[in-house]
Amino acid sequence: MNSENYNGTMKSTSFCLLLLFLELSNCAIFFKEPGVPPKVNGVPISDNLRVLYIQNFQNNSYGPGLHIMLTQALKSEVDRRGRFIQTREKSQSYFKLYGSINHYQKVGNLLDLGNQQLSSEITVVAKLELQELGGERITLERDEIMVRAYFSDQLGYRESEEQAQARLMNTLSIRISEEIENAWYYYIQQKYYPEKGKQ
Repeated sequence: MNSENYNGTMKSTSFCLLLLFLELSNCAIFFKEPGVPPKVNGVPISDNLRVLYIQNFQNNSYGPGLHIMLTQALKSEVDRRGRFIQTREKSQSYFKLYGSINHYQKVGNLLDLGNQQLSSEITVVAKLELQELGGERITLERDEIMVRAYFSDQLGYRESEEQAQARLMNTLSIRISEEIENAWYYYIQQKYYPEKGKQ
């Protein structure tokens, strides 16, 4: 009797788990980027048009090492989002991204009674250029992106300037990824996947 109850319980549990899995498999979590190539009008974009080469960023600012941090953060973010297929070979890419950090500034924004900095604000401005194979520039909505971060090594969540820079570069990489994805998608849609009525 006990074995029959056990078998019946196992069957009902297995059935419930199967239903749960089928329900979850229809959930959007399993179908968002990365893994599913982006589509235009229901047609997946060709992998050739997704190959991107990210040139190491140049540093024209007073923030040493920022260009390295940004390049690494951006490559990781582009991989995470899955819109592009990255390549290390410039000759194999269909699109190329160039950029530079043109401004870095640190300003004390909160002072104590002795005029000592309690917290600071750092600002970074990055300039971007996205090119198609052959050197044609793709119009970006913003070719310069500015980001700010606040930090303190004395108040609240304490962090050093280097930690704040890393956090800022992660934020900037997200903004850059969104900018180039939008420009690239619009460009691809207009040039390679025009609507049938406009062909």
